[in-house]
Amino acid sequence: MDKTQFLNELGVKLAGLEPEERFEILADYEEHFAAGAVSGKSEQEIVFDLGSPDEIARDILAGRGEAAVEETYYVPRPAPTKKRGAAGQFGVFLAMLIPNIVVYSLLLSFWGVVLGVAGSALGFFLTPVAFILDVVVNHSFVLYKFFAVIASLGLGFIFVVLTMWLVKAMVLATVGYTHFNIHLMKGERKHV
Repeated sequence: MDKTQFLNELGVKLAGLEPEERFEILADYEEHFAAGAVSGKSEQEIVFDLGSPDEIARDILAGRGEAAVEETYYVPRPAPTKKRGAAGQFGVFLAMLIPNIVVYSLLLSFWGVVLGVAGSALGFFLTPVAFILDVVVNHSFVLYKFFAVIASLGLGFIFVVLTMWLVKAMVLATVGYTHFNIHLMKGERKHV
């Protein structure tokens, strides 16, 4: 809390006093801030030394026999949700049947792409094994094959990162769409 916030809050808490008296008290606290600034203290340190505006106002008003001004807060309450009955849920199920078949088929095919990319990454990582078997069986070491193995290992690392990104995206899409359907079936307003 800084000086302005402190003085504003104190002013609100002392709203029951006469304006002149409130102005005088606030001027005294401004002098506290000025004296603290001269001595090298930050506004936060000065506020810490003075205490909370709520306690200060309570002490001042208690000395005058007045009650502190209480702030009222509006806390919005959520509207009661009306859930669908079994017939409503069945109607939504029928209405969403075709779109769900299409969307879940697309999600399943995208999962197939993810598995294909993961399989490619595994294949790239298995090329050194194939290279070693080729050298052992054929008794020939060809330099360009060695460099191809190194390149395929690099591609394997790229495909692993791509696979991780795709898995994360697909999990979010699948779970998100499933939650959307669950909320839609229940008749809740919030779908995500």
